[in-house]
Amino acid sequence: MLIKSIILNNFRQFKGNQRLEFSTDADKNVTVLLGDNTFGKTTILQAFNWCLYGVADFPKDSNPDFLLNLEVANEQAGIQQKCEVFVEVLLSHKDTEYIVRRTQAYVDRAYGSWNALNSQLAVSYKENGITKQVREGEERTIINSILPQSLSGYFFFDTERVSDISTRKDLSEAVRGLLGLAPVSNARKHLGSRTLKNTAIGQWNDALDSDGDERAKNAQDTIAREAEKKESLQREIDNADKELQSLNVQKEKIAEILRDNQSTAELQRQKQQYERKLEDEKAELMRCNKLFIDFYNNSIVTYIALPIMDQAEEFLANANVDDKGIRDMTEASIRDIIKRGRCICGAPIVVDENEETGNDAYNHIMQEMKYLPPAHIGTSIRNLKQLLETDRRSVSQFYPIVEQQYKEIQKHRDTIAQLEDDISRIDASIFGKENMSSYEGDMNRIKADIKRMNEKKERCNRDIGACEAAIDAAQKVYDGLVSASERNRRLIVYLAYAEKICSWIDETYAEKEQEMRVRLQERVNDIFSRMYHGERRVQIDKQYHVTLFAQLNGKEVITGESEGLKRVKNFAFIAGLVDLAKEKASLGRNATDTISWENEAYPLVMDAPFSNADETHIKNISGVLPEVANQVIMFVMEKDWQYAESVMAVRVGKYCKLMKQTESHTEIEN
Repeated sequence: MLIKSIILNNFRQFKGNQRLEFSTDADKNVTVLLGDNTFGKTTILQAFNWCLYGVADFPKDSNPDFLLNLEVANEQAGIQQKCEVFVEVLLSHKDTEYIVRRTQAYVDRAYGSWNALNSQLAVSYKENGITKQVREGEERTIINSILPQSLSGYFFFDTERVSDISTRKDLSEAVRGLLGLAPVSNARKHLGSRTLKNTAIGQWNDALDSDGDERAKNAQDTIAREAEKKESLQREIDNADKELQSLNVQKEKIAEILRDNQSTAELQRQKQQYERKLEDEKAELMRCNKLFIDFYNNSIVTYIALPIMDQAEEFLANANVDDKGIRDMTEASIRDIIKRGRCICGAPIVVDENEETGNDAYNHIMQEMKYLPPAHIGTSIRNLKQLLETDRRSVSQFYPIVEQQYKEIQKHRDTIAQLEDDISRIDASIFGKENMSSYEGDMNRIKADIKRMNEKKERCNRDIGACEAAIDAAQKVYDGLVSASERNRRLIVYLAYAEKICSWIDETYAEKEQEMRVRLQERVNDIFSRMYHGERRVQIDKQYHVTLFAQLNGKEVITGESEGLKRVKNFAFIAGLVDLAKEKASLGRNATDTISWENEAYPLVMDAPFSNADETHIKNISGVLPEVANQVIMFVMEKDWQYAESVMAVRVGKYCKLMKQTESHTEIEN
């Protein structure tokens, strides 16, 4: 594909009909369009997108949906006045010249209130010198066969606004089409399978006559049911593969963070251990404090009274306690017994009205009363001595117990103080650093998810094996039952040939697609190493997403990417694509293969290609791009071009300039 020219008619700031031609020379294959900011470089890039795909991405504050030149809109204002905007691209693809023109008409409803009508797309081509029009409704198909819209953002490349390649979705089909794999894929889809009714194999299978045989119908139902189940299981496996890919990327990123912060993680774990031990020590200190207070409260009075007890014992040492008193018996106790009129032994107690005389029991008990307090002090003295002796024995353990409990309390206080110091020291050393425990938790969760996904894949593969066995068994029954008629036998042969072809295509396509992806990765790595002044490696996955790896401690790890590095990575991927497509090589397994998957060379149209790149990268990129692309069209500012000119000037076939007349009028100077 080569772009020969573009015509802009009243498109945004390009007033009137303006034509921009591009170099198509094989050696001097670079066209440079110079212009400062706001001169219209991005507008020309978006003009390509609008013409080919009907979309244009302009800033929201610039009335992005209004394409008509503002000066023309003002000059032509009037009720029911009409103005026309169009962009026309002249290009060649596979030796055929195409003219793609998209037109947008505007009608003024009320002196400056312009309404846009539906845009019209026309595609024509030249065949044997005669211009022919593509049938209405097929224009988009033709354009996408030339350059898929899903890949257009990489070939009409707005460096400052294009997203990173590694974040793009649904890239694989577009890349396969660009590299010439789509026709084989389309052939495989056309053949289909027995369960897909709108495919060739599905239609032949439905044409088999099995209505008269219930067993054949049951077998056919089994085949359809198991095939549907198998497809569902395969989708689960595909989804699990995508999830595993995402999980492994996350795992590697977290592993890199953990490796970089290994000492921080260890300190945080140590801090957590100290904090748990600190809580245990505080709880033990509270328990010891309570034991100390309880024992102290129960024993301190006796301990403080010890000197008084010594004095009391000395004073009572010579007291006469040799009496007949009954221990713990008092006068009040005796008088209660008299009032009851019967001794505790059961003998009756009789006394006169004046309580002066009575029977023998009364007289005897009154005699005993003389030896009881308060009538006799000896009993009380003896009781006190016994009490003092008991208290002295208990108080002898007071000080040792108090001393031991205090030492235990002090030990816990010292341990708590040491732990708090250790925690403060760790806090100071990890201040401002990330909490590694959260990353470790994420890593454990991701590992568990990876294990779960792998188990799910194993389960699905086992179930797929069971489905295939059931399909094979049912197919044998079915083929045996429906082969009775000549027509059925003929259809069975068709099906056998078609399914054999499908098997061959599947095997060959997978092999060629893998070979293509490996070659693309090698090509991108080679180009990346020439563009990037560092040591990194590019990896391309099955979805054609690009990841950068670097060496760290003998291992490859996913690296962080600056905006400048992303630009270099994107350039390397795009350059690898166009370089591989430019080969137009046959990709058969060997020289005898009859299948040839051809691809086409593509141009690079870039706005601000050197944005966010340093001087070294600019020079490296400038040296590589003209070599790998058959055509390079660059919209650059003069301040950026000065770094690239020394390298790229020898490859420039055409210079153009944008001359800004007013804020709404720019002229192209060829």
